Amino acid sequence: MQRITLKDGREVDFKPGQVKDIPGIVDLYKQVYQGRYTLREVSDPVILKRKLEDPNYFWTLAFIGERIVGSVIFAIDPLNKLGKSYAAVVLGELRGQDVMRTMVMQDLERLTQRTRTCDVVYATTRTVSVAPQVVLEHLGFQPMGIFPNVRKVESFETHGLEVFFRKASMELRRKSPILVPEVREFYEIVRRVLGLEPYQKAELPLCDPRKMGDPMHFQVEKDEKMLLEQFEENQQDDLMDKVFFPFTEPNLLFQTPDKSVEFFVNFNEVDGNGVIIGYKVGSNDLRRSLMWFCEAASLSGMRYIELLVNAFRPDLQRIALDARFLPCAYFPAMRMTITGGREDYIVFSRSFESLDFMEMNLVSTNRKFLDAFMKCWYEMLVRCQPDFDEGWRIV
Repeated sequence: MQRITLKDGREVDFKPGQVKDIPGIVDLYKQVYQGRYTLREVSDPVILKRKLEDPNYFWTLAFIGERIVGSVIFAIDPLNKLGKSYAAVVLGELRGQDVMRTMVMQDLERLTQRTRTCDVVYATTRTVSVAPQVVLEHLGFQPMGIFPNVRKVESFETHGLEVFFRKASMELRRKSPILVPEVREFYEIVRRVLGLEPYQKAELPLCDPRKMGDPMHFQVEKDEKMLLEQFEENQQDDLMDKVFFPFTEPNLLFQTPDKSVEFFVNFNEVDGNGVIIGYKVGSNDLRRSLMWFCEAASLSGMRYIELLVNAFRPDLQRIALDARFLPCAYFPAMRMTITGGREDYIVFSRSFESLDFMEMNLVSTNRKFLDAFMKCWYEMLVRCQPDFDEGWRIV
């Protein structure tokens, strides 16, 4: 157990979270966020208990006496030796006194050095202040992108992606990703930060995002037990296409009436945030299926959705862009392959709301990612405008 002494002489102890701490954990997040925090892990006692008892979650709490004053969660994907740090919070009265840095630092050392459980650990940071970004970067995290308008607390928030790499992870990384033009500027920013090699170019024809083909209708299944069983069955029978989104399980299933097309999604009803966990399209066209799924997702209340795409699959990169997803982050060495190497992934996002970047404070590299994102956004906007001679313009 580690301890630090505050400027006023009070001592802060750091301990693993236990089931008996659940009421104090819930109260901490309520105090800091006034009930507006969107993650169920810190507000639903049933989920809290499950995470605290899960060996793949390492939850550290900061105490002054018996009072919980800080919290951070590390989730672990042992298959990919990948970690995620999230839900970091400390009482306002203790900010700037090394509490959060100490919590994250000791857990990071345990996972990447003492036990070598993780080769790569990532975190997302709120950008309403530069402080969270600076704290992580002082601990060796590197900025790898942004998530535009990803969450809504008091207003829409853009978060930053920060990644910590053990040296071994980069040595195992597959080199020279194959990238379509819209992704290359993101890679170039990451390349300058990490000193990576050049990319390979892929030139694929564009498709008009306004031409989606005949409508596809989707039904929404919300029975989590049923859809999780179906999700597992699809994976076991190798029916699922390109599944990868760590630390997340589906809680919604969008499927066509004949069940030939299925999209498994995790959806947060509080802030409208969604991520695609897996999809099955069979002999259907993926581009058309993805476009019409997005239409259905928007009508169901989703306001933001993410999709991970392999950096060595330019065909899927192009499909994501044609379906009006935009690149927003580049994650080197994210996933382990069956041969023991690591491959890069690109984070694509699509927002169904007007973008709002008023409440942001970005470190310089994240500002470059925002500029790259806005360039793609503008090019997509121009591309989706009606041609001057389209019939509806002619009077």
